[in-house]
Amino acid sequence: MTVWFTVARPRGPENVALVDLAATNAVTDQVGRTLRTVFSYDPGQMDRTSVAAQDVLTGAAIEQYNTEFQQARKEATEKKQVLTTAVRSIGVVDLRADSARLLVFVDRQLVKGDQHESGAAQLLVSAVKAGDVWKISDIKFL
Repeated sequence: MTVWFTVARPRGPENVALVDLAATNAVTDQVGRTLRTVFSYDPGQMDRTSVAAQDVLTGAAIEQYNTEFQQARKEATEKKQVLTTAVRSIGVVDLRADSARLLVFVDRQLVKGDQHESGAAQLLVSAVKAGDVWKISDIKFL
């Protein structure tokens, strides 16, 4: 009888977004920090930004980033442009023990000399957990 109760005991929810507050906070904090780091740059810090991205991105996200960053590096250097990304809101759509999907709203401000441009973007971000660290594995602009 004991075996049956052990096997038949209902499992907890697989998606623990908002149910596990500590895990939800950890993934939102780390993913928010990562997005601010990899999507903000200035001409004097391009190498540092690129190295930081290699540490916090993985899989498809690192390939996406490296492709886009080549063009950004060229423009930032030639036009002396500075990009600042601010994370406005993050919602955890799905949170598992080793993976997460998040909806992220960001504001971006681009400064080229005396010209200023700003815009907002919505991202669907996938992340995977490596030890205690959440790394972004995919980014889709919505």
